[in-house]
Amino acid sequence: MGARDLTPADAIDLNVGRWGNSLAVRLPADLARQLGIAEGSTLHVQRQNDNSLRLSAGPAKKPLSQAEWLARARKHLATMPRTESVVREMRDGARF
Repeated sequence: MGARDLTPADAIDLNVGRWGNSLAVRLPADLARQLGIAEGSTLHVQRQNDNSLRLSAGPAKKPLSQAEWLARARKHLATMPRTESVVREMRDGARF
């Protein structure tokens, strides 16, 4: 039985892998689509008294449009102090 055939009464085994210093579980793409989970979604995990986990999915975050992303980037850049050009510093300090 694959994730495509999974019904609410069924269960599948998922492997745990390492992701940096953390552990991660991969969801099969078909299951993620069925549940409406996309990159940026928030999953809520609640440990039950019997050490089982209850997992629920919140709605996926809406991706930013190019205009929204640019507006946020410009706002963030405006908070940063101006510094000397790193490229200019490297060229001036280069030894040939």
